[in-house]
Amino acid sequence: MTPNVTIDAETRKQNSIRLLKARGLPVSDSLPEIEEAADVTIRSGEAIVYRLLCLTAVAQAAFLGRPGPVLPFVGRWKLDPHLTPQERTLLQGDAVSEADAIRFSWRVEAMVPLMWAIGLIDELWFPAEDVNAQEMLDYWQNFAHDDLSRIGHRDVEEILDQADLIYRLHGAVRDGAEGVLPDVVRERHHALNWLIGYEGDDWDDVQTDT
Repeated sequence: MTPNVTIDAETRKQNSIRLLKARGLPVSDSLPEIEEAADVTIRSGEAIVYRLLCLTAVAQAAFLGRPGPVLPFVGRWKLDPHLTPQERTLLQGDAVSEADAIRFSWRVEAMVPLMWAIGLIDELWFPAEDVNAQEMLDYWQNFAHDDLSRIGHRDVEEILDQADLIYRLHGAVRDGAEGVLPDVVRERHHALNWLIGYEGDDWDDVQTDT
């Protein structure tokens, strides 16, 4: 994970616009720049892994329709302090409602940029298809590591490049762009905004405004 060359927010914005226009997408130049690298603190590698483990738990519960079978996984990783209020509520119930099953099953897509951020995925592919959810969940249910505090993450510049790109792509989707999956874009935008600490919000409250 080598450092990227430092660029300013306006250059990053124009780079994203060029990439999206090259795909024939309608991109608005009116969206403002995102944060400069000097103003951003990326979540730690350890925090990212705990977030991935929590997302694994709630997504698995969503697919199963009940949290019971997931609780041993939660206990093994001592995830309770890392769960958000919404996640804790989901896992404390007897069954998962249809609405929650839909909402939390989509969280597997948020896992993709988080795995990329810690180097488990080499490159973020264009969000025109969804991920194999079971492969994602199987990976994390079998995950093992001796010391999570030793896990790092990609350079802030590289992460900001992707945060800016997904921000503008989400704007294009809201303007009617085709050829991408809106739900995948939304989940990636959520995850990347959390990664860069957008507005200082915790996971449940992260905004994906455009």
